[in-house]
Amino acid sequence: MKETYELPVDHEGVNIVKICFWGASLSGKTTALSIYKTLKTLENPESVYQWLKLEDPSGRTLFFDQAVFSLGRSEKTGLPYLKYHVYTVPGQIRHKGQRKVVLEGSHGLIILLDSSLSQWNFNLQALEELNELVGPELANGTLPFKLVLNKMDLPPSERISAIDVGELLVEAGLSEKLRDAYANIIETSCLKATNDLKRILIQIKKEGLRDKYKDPKTGRWIRSVLPVSVQRIMQPVEELLREVIVIVLRKNRDR
Repeated sequence: MKETYELPVDHEGVNIVKICFWGASLSGKTTALSIYKTLKTLENPESVYQWLKLEDPSGRTLFFDQAVFSLGRSEKTGLPYLKYHVYTVPGQIRHKGQRKVVLEGSHGLIILLDSSLSQWNFNLQALEELNELVGPELANGTLPFKLVLNKMDLPPSERISAIDVGELLVEAGLSEKLRDAYANIIETSCLKATNDLKRILIQIKKEGLRDKYKDPKTGRWIRSVLPVSVQRIMQPVEELLREVIVIVLRKNRDR
């Protein structure tokens, strides 16, 4: 992996940050990114540059999903201050080669785990492969990450807890630093977030968007009025983006 402060630029000279969702098949990567893309489109359609899904006939991710978003805009040039590309890797075991390619060059990683008890071994395989590819970078902080545990809407008897994630990480052979991160795990439910987002869309259509959900000055979502399920879909992407930017600024200052 390249040092995180060495950001690439696109054809317009805009700096790019790459964030990647990693996880087993059917863990919720594509759904999480789809929800985030819908939210950003509603917030500001001009901030969404691209939405690409490559899937097989069954609807499973074939190579990757990709969405491109912008952050801010310069008054002088009219160009964004930053673009962030968010990818998902294909989760099926047979796509190991594609996952390695998609992961390459990432500045931040969202590790999405499936809380279903039946998915323990698939989570384990995904984590073992991640350890093989970027374990040292995760351990030393070169590659910032967020841990997300999805499907927490399942009954407790059918799912693992945040505490169990620590055991899963140990079994996968990941470092002590990463194992300690389970204490800050983000618990989500893509299913609940999808249903809550549908409710929001209905309310927007009936009652209007700006008065209830958006700041009239900035046009951004008012986080406090969004359902918690929806906030937790946005949280890992936006926290990770801020963390990468801080690292870039600090390392450039210290060079």
